[in-house]
Amino acid sequence: MSNRVIAFHELDDSQPPGAILIDLAKALGVTTDELLGVRMLKDKADPMAARLVKRLQRIERLPPADQRAVLKFLDALLESKGLVGDLGIQTGA
Repeated sequence: MSNRVIAFHELDDSQPPGAILIDLAKALGVTTDELLGVRMLKDKADPMAARLVKRLQRIERLPPADQRAVLKFLDALLESKGLVGDLGIQTGA
C-alpha cells in the first residue's frame, strides 16, 4: 500500500476500499473494527502504568485526611530525589 493511498483516505471522509482494509489495519496495528470506528480503540497501556493507576484509584477512596498524608509523603519523596520540577510542582519559598 502506498503512502499516496493512505494520504488520500486520511483526507477523504469516505471509508477505505474493502480490498485494502485488512492490510491497512495490519499496518496501523489495529483491528478492522477499530479502523472503521465500529469499536473503540484499545488502550495499549504499559502494565506497570496500569498497576500504578489502579493503586492511585484506591488512594482516591481514602478519607481526605489520609489522601493528604499520602500526597504529602509523595511530594517529600519527590523533592528529596530532585524530581519536584519534573512534575511542574512548585514548593513555597
